Amino acid sequence: MRLAIVEDDKSAADELRALLRGYEKEHGGSYAVDVFADAVTFLTAYRPDYDVVFLDIEMPMMDGLTAAEKLREIDPYVILVFVTNMRQYAINGYAVNALDFIVKPVSKFDFDRLMNKVRRALAAGEDKDVTITSAGMIRRIPSSRIKYVEIYRHKLTFHTEDGDIESWGSLADVETQVPADSFAKCNNCFLVNLKYVDGVEKEEVIIGGDRLRISHLRRKDFVAALTRWLGRRK
Repeated sequence: MRLAIVEDDKSAADELRALLRGYEKEHGGSYAVDVFADAVTFLTAYRPDYDVVFLDIEMPMMDGLTAAEKLREIDPYVILVFVTNMRQYAINGYAVNALDFIVKPVSKFDFDRLMNKVRRALAAGEDKDVTITSAGMIRRIPSSRIKYVEIYRHKLTFHTEDGDIESWGSLADVETQVPADSFAKCNNCFLVNLKYVDGVEKEEVIIGGDRLRISHLRRKDFVAALTRWLGRRK
């Protein structure tokens, strides 16, 4: 698990890191932690590969609530936890889809309760995140929101619940990022998220209003993958 602590008070940041190390010893797991002394530095260097961000609300240069709004523009999916001296500020976390908040000074009991909640949230997602470079930006999207991926002359189009995202690369690279038991190729041009399949008719797989051709060579493996996926959902 990768975590970021954004906290201008060094002693408070050290306290969070110590609580995390204690949790790691008691509950297992491996945690990599990066600490940032201000929100501006954190956002400037941000890459969407953190699992959890601990964000102090009261900071100079840019407060945590403003930073959270900007973070959500870059990464809508990272788990966000506010750290605050003032409990009443934390209610604003709902606007940026924060998982929870903890109040300073942070007790071991509260921290352990929070980390248990974080681990449950990550497990419940059962997603693998897909990292996409598009229009000069690095974006992260849960694989569960991808309907299918299309490739044409090295140009990738991710058809998602939130619209289409274009990038460059290969389907083979995308396959390494998505759950192997949930995605299957219906031909060399389409990688399909099986949960969005509405049906198969003759040589086509139906996803919403789209019909994707199933190649003769891929048909047997694709139908077998779809059958296994449906069997697990019964």
